[in-house]
Amino acid sequence: MKKKIIAFASLGLVCTTFFLSCETKNQAEEQQLETALETPAKVISNAQAATLFQNDQTTRLSQIGKENTRFEDKAIHFELTTLESYINHLENLATTKNIPVTGVSFVFGADANGNRTTFLMPSTRNAELDYQESFTIENGQFLTFKQINTKLKIQVSSQNDENLILSTDGYLSFNEATHLFNNYQTNYIQPFAAKVTKEYYTKAVWYSLEEIKGYIKYLKKKSNDHKLAITGINVFFGVYNNDTSLELKSNAQTLFLSASTGKQSIINVKGETLQSYTQDGFFAKDSDESTNGSLTFNDGELSPPPKG
Repeated sequence: MKKKIIAFASLGLVCTTFFLSCETKNQAEEQQLETALETPAKVISNAQAATLFQNDQTTRLSQIGKENTRFEDKAIHFELTTLESYINHLENLATTKNIPVTGVSFVFGADANGNRTTFLMPSTRNAELDYQESFTIENGQFLTFKQINTKLKIQVSSQNDENLILSTDGYLSFNEATHLFNNYQTNYIQPFAAKVTKEYYTKAVWYSLEEIKGYIKYLKKKSNDHKLAITGINVFFGVYNNDTSLELKSNAQTLFLSASTGKQSIINVKGETLQSYTQDGFFAKDSDESTNGSLTFNDGELSPPPKG
């Protein structure tokens, strides 16, 4: 009888161990699934971010005599709280004015000193031209901001009264945004076009509202989980590899986003900075091709659309 009790006890231990093992395995699989689901599809690896950064230096800035641009001048900073308020404002606009706001465009610009920047504008789908067209509203008038044009015309009268164009220094009027847009054409596209012939030049990068909201939510969760104190997003110019498999994106200008603590750009949950990740300021390390733990975001829709 005693032997039977011991046998049953042993069997119980085996079963308990088996079920605990199964439970642990299931929990691990659930955690992996949860991690995969919470990671936005457009999060890119550290190596990809560094490569985009490096390509911008070697294929754009160095080509037009701006290779000495400081790292600090390359980070274009937006506070998370400001971006959240802006997205909420656009969603309210879509409802109250019945405008089909599809997303936001990070429009390329340059200030009076020739330093690159970007500003955000709401977009709606232009079915005729087949691209996401930015717009604003001034004095009750709907104004399109056609990035498909080489340069834009200044309005006779321009006044920011709807807070629809967000820059790093606050909200802009149509004319203020136009000056930045035209300056970018003069300072960055024209000098590059004089040396390298291309049929297509990016002037904005578009994301849906859901994509931006998802990225902000992702950063806030990672900040809490890893005690990173993420307070903002830094935007960087990048360039895709000159790779035919990328088709129309090959050697095209783009933007990528990174988390920031204060104004320090971090690219993964370890708190590693983009500047430390790149050798000599510009060269990617041969590590971490995985997006696991990455905090950088790309693969936006280039605008105007490349010609097919």
